[in-house]
Amino acid sequence: MIPKRQNRRLPERAAAAVALLLVLGLSCKGKGNGGNDVIPCTSISYTGSIGTPAAGDVYLLSLGSSCDSVDISVLVTNLSGIFTVGFEVDYPSSVIGYQSFTPGSLLQQGSPPIAPQFFVTNPSPGVIIVSGTLFRPDTSVSATGNAIFITFHFVRVASGSGAVDFNTGSGGSINNQIIDENGAVVAASFGPGHGGVVQVP
Repeated sequence: MIPKRQNRRLPERAAAAVALLLVLGLSCKGKGNGGNDVIPCTSISYTGSIGTPAAGDVYLLSLGSSCDSVDISVLVTNLSGIFTVGFEVDYPSSVIGYQSFTPGSLLQQGSPPIAPQFFVTNPSPGVIIVSGTLFRPDTSVSATGNAIFITFHFVRVASGSGAVDFNTGSGGSINNQIIDENGAVVAASFGPGHGGVVQVP
């Protein structure tokens, strides 16, 4: 009996397929870092308008950003008698979107027995209304140097740029002000020019 010849085409085709997959796999990876290079991106930038904050200034400053998000904080400079803070911030909703907030350390000094409360609403794209307050029997706190009141987290919407600033006009939904424990308005400045410009690549 003549033994049947084995079909060599199947192993040859399998070897060719493996070679093709290897070529395709190598072509998809970068040449460095073991072939796991990540395509670099440009982070969102925020440039503040204020130069050197003066005593009583309330202003916006970015302390961190990435390709897809930017954190913008509200800081208060060298001011005492802080019990309640309220303001409106406007931002360019065509390029960034408001996502969340993080309370700063300003109202949490001394670990008050009643935790400060923050009320943040986003009634329409481009507008954030904020108030934060302590409660009796807590007393007013002071900002020594530059203290963070709150930080907003924004995410990328589209490329472009625009102003992020306090609404100091007459059409605002809330008075931009700081009040002490006795209900008196404290001399604080929210602008003009205490915001900045966000640039989304």
